Amino acid sequence: MKKTLSLLAVTFLAAGLCMYSCTKEEKESSSTTPMNQDPEQDPNQDPVADTLVVNVSRTPSTRNVLIEELTGNHCGYCPLGHKAANEVVAAHPGKAFVINYHVPGGLADAYTTTAGAVYNSIFNVDNTGHYSIPAGTINRHDFNTGNGKLTLDRGNYALAANQILTMNACANVAAAASINRSTRELKVKVQVYFTADGTANTYKLYAALIQNNVLGYQSGASGNPDQVVGSQYRHNEMFQKFISHFRYSAVSHTYSAGDDISDVTEGSLFEKEYTYTIPESFRDTENNNSVTAVLEDLEVIVFVAEGEREVINVCKAPIVIK
Repeated sequence: MKKTLSLLAVTFLAAGLCMYSCTKEEKESSSTTPMNQDPEQDPNQDPVADTLVVNVSRTPSTRNVLIEELTGNHCGYCPLGHKAANEVVAAHPGKAFVINYHVPGGLADAYTTTAGAVYNSIFNVDNTGHYSIPAGTINRHDFNTGNGKLTLDRGNYALAANQILTMNACANVAAAASINRSTRELKVKVQVYFTADGTANTYKLYAALIQNNVLGYQSGASGNPDQVVGSQYRHNEMFQKFISHFRYSAVSHTYSAGDDISDVTEGSLFEKEYTYTIPESFRDTENNNSVTAVLEDLEVIVFVAEGEREVINVCKAPIVIK
């Protein structure tokens, strides 16, 4: 389903305000007591056979947490955003996951992607046409901030995550993945099981390829010392590509994302397989920068959403490199 990105042009016109916006300090919020983990069955993979084995849970569950953080390497407060997201993941192991999208800003970000620019426009622009980073959507849920944005500042990540963890999920998702070292072919198998009837008009499946341990520059790196390596910063959960459907037109400023799930009634099982050949490097053609694709540092995050908004459930696909 395509949507007009009327705000995309606003984002780039407002890019010069980024350095002011991203240095705005927000109040920190204290996190509530972490909930117990949902005993959802983990996906398994046969390390010998070439077949990916996935066993999605059929038991009704509450939602897992997906933090989609909008960030930038010239944003001085962004390491504090990374730290806040990491704390949510540490508090809820196996229940919380992060994707970091680098977005356009006042200075060229070496890691900006088209998806980052798109999501910055549709999730992170307020009623006055401005945005600030770090900012993150928590399951793309509308927490009624009153400013027209779906994103929250880092001080609210923990509280929002705890709220999501109490919400029922109509579907469970599980996945497994493998990489052939010689051909660099990535295979991902996903299962989605509906434990209740879906109530939205459309449900979509997303599979995002992210990378850890990317060493590079980061303003304000000392705010997150756990990721400082000498004079460089270790960028983790860095978004590289959707291996599920994602299309953006620079001419019409429209985009479409995610793969339609055909049956969303209680008891239905949806399966999808993806194949993608990993390049030697992920290149940002606009800024003429590239990141070497290190196979051991790649991860796949899979999630189910109501169309292109509310995220119902999310998991990480274990990867075996053969």
